[in-house]
Amino acid sequence: MIQELARTRYLGVLCSRCKEPIAVPKRAAVLFEELKQAKVTDGQDAKTRAMTLRCKACDGEGVYEITQIQEFEGAPRTRARRRAAHA
Repeated sequence: MIQELARTRYLGVLCSRCKEPIAVPKRAAVLFEELKQAKVTDGQDAKTRAMTLRCKACDGEGVYEITQIQEFEGAPRTRARRRAAHA
């Protein structure tokens, strides 16, 4: 019997520097889903909502609007451990 693996999906934005996906916090994902279901036509409410996120790939930080959220396949990237600086 062949079993298909469940596809993992998550909501995120593309990093403005390296273009790698950044997972958004659950609170932002819930707000995005609510706005999508409400079908905001003018987009004014969505444009005024922004969040600051740090990329786990390049460690760059940026400000992203709720309207920039999209769905990505796979699992969100985990932050690489930083090496301790030796004197």
